[in-house]
Amino acid sequence: MGGGGAVAAVAEPTLSWYADGLRFRCARCGNCCAGKGSVVIVTRREREALANHLGLAIDEFEERHTRASLGERVLLDVPDGGDCEWLERHADGTTGCRVNAAKPDQCGMYPFWPRVLQDREAWDTEGRSCAGIGEGAAISADDIDARAGLEVFRGALETLLEELDAEIQALDATCWISGNCCDFEAAGHRLYTSRAEAERFAKGVDLRGWDPDSGLCPAWKERRCTAREHRPMACRSYFCDPRTEELTNAITERYTTALKALHERHRVPWDYRDFLAHLGDIQQTVVKHR
Repeated sequence: MGGGGAVAAVAEPTLSWYADGLRFRCARCGNCCAGKGSVVIVTRREREALANHLGLAIDEFEERHTRASLGERVLLDVPDGGDCEWLERHADGTTGCRVNAAKPDQCGMYPFWPRVLQDREAWDTEGRSCAGIGEGAAISADDIDARAGLEVFRGALETLLEELDAEIQALDATCWISGNCCDFEAAGHRLYTSRAEAERFAKGVDLRGWDPDSGLCPAWKERRCTAREHRPMACRSYFCDPRTEELTNAITERYTTALKALHERHRVPWDYRDFLAHLGDIQQTVVKHR
């Protein structure tokens, strides 16, 4: 998988199921701020902004309005019912936020959270509690990605892959350019990746005409990779060279752990499974929006 080959020049496909945009207009129903089960993580910057808005010292704010949870600070809820303590209910049935000018990013992003954007089913499920979903003018896919922080996440993924490439290059591992590692059926192995890696890869290949049941990578042509710049992490760190096998295996495990942590940090669902299955799902989206 470390072998050579030309990069295919193809038009960048539309990969999001919401490529045509999504409709949302806040109805001020307050359901996103009410009830138990919601956790709002607040960074140091956000805590400082809230403390300043409320006229409190940061230490006092953290003691009165946050608690520790899995290494993070999260906002406290109202003990009875679980509502956000700054949710304000009005006589006409609408709601407001008493700290709206300093509200955390997570609140401002709603409903464009990565887990809600994971697929149509997740969006429709959220719509059963959010009165604003499905209302108003359509918001473009690019705008949605920006609001959800997905552009920042993808930038961080690029940085992680660059760091991996640098470590692999320093090993001076030799690729035998046999193509055997990419012949999944013959090699008797399966390639596992995250959904994010598969989407990144799909931007470098044309999935039209590819048969997901073939067991073959759509970029594998004449036993060469035609989408080297778009390869997922495991392809970048795999070599047949036995001299470096132990080291490359350790690097792969370490970077897979880092990739999972990256997903958690950006609150992107961790969907790690068979690479070809990912591509099959993506192909359906690409074909739909061609």
